Amino acid sequence: MVIKSWMTAVLVWLLIQSLFAQREGTPIVDQTPEGINKANAAIIAKIRPLIDARKLMSRDEVKKRFVETETGVIDLLPANHKALSREEVAIVAQAANLRVGYCYLCEKCDDWHLSLAGGYPVAPDVVATCEHVIESPMKMLEGYLIVADQEGNAYPVTSVLACSSVMDTALIRVEGANFKPLALNATVGQGTSAYCYSSPLGQLGYFSEGIVNRFLWDRTYKGGDKDSLDTARHLRVNFSTDWAPGSSGSAVLDQAGNAIGHVSQIAELSGGKNNQRMITLHTGIPAHSVGLLAKAVGISGQVEKLVELEAGEKEGKGGEADKGTKSKAEE
Repeated sequence: MVIKSWMTAVLVWLLIQSLFAQREGTPIVDQTPEGINKANAAIIAKIRPLIDARKLMSRDEVKKRFVETETGVIDLLPANHKALSREEVAIVAQAANLRVGYCYLCEKCDDWHLSLAGGYPVAPDVVATCEHVIESPMKMLEGYLIVADQEGNAYPVTSVLACSSVMDTALIRVEGANFKPLALNATVGQGTSAYCYSSPLGQLGYFSEGIVNRFLWDRTYKGGDKDSLDTARHLRVNFSTDWAPGSSGSAVLDQAGNAIGHVSQIAELSGGKNNQRMITLHTGIPAHSVGLLAKAVGISGQVEKLVELEAGEKEGKGGEADKGTKSKAEE
């Protein structure tokens, strides 16, 4: 009788543990300062030989490549239509979430540091991210643009294929990469399920669920056909998924694992008698616009035309592009 009762207790304990344990394959993030520093140090150790071998684009070279563009067709995948479970979407989102930004020397010490936001592959060696991620305003003595995957592997960026400050999108070529690309779905509507895997405010591997709240034009929109690249630069989408600085450039996915946009901005709107925060807007760049920019890479002269257009717009505004009142969700 004692043995039977003991075995019953063990079985009950195992059942309880199975209910609360994470599924096999679900990552457990080491969010301790020691864990974060160790992970960053491992990436930096892989980047240093690339810096010494001059295989990385410096910050100055990145700026130059905004006008020295590379041509070539980007083969985008067709959108998937088979619905996945939330757990399956999380697996796809995790694998596709890349870290994009700079390995740099700061002005205060002799150590190398990382300033990384998000990105996602649209082709095996092409990554989409935010323009403000590669055009980082951070002060640095020396900095190099890199991409890191979920395993901490580091890859050199060899060129900026296309870049739009108005659209807040950049497409970059990554040497030696063979990423599994996300398909772009440009046909989603209001209420579509939306999922985001990113690292808001340094909280690594954060997965959230929401919906498409609305599509909207930004403040600089002056009319036009949304299927033209010039006009599509001004198209935006609000999501109710969670993100914060550090999430910029991370993909937002639908129920089938397609990218339906990427993180760009976050804004807290206040009002009322005490000017209290009433709503937080999470604004992204829709896949429709990203797809048009990717197609422009394969059309001779299109990217150069875009660069000239935006340079003229910026010059016409006294050298300062109108970013509106929303803050970028950068790291």
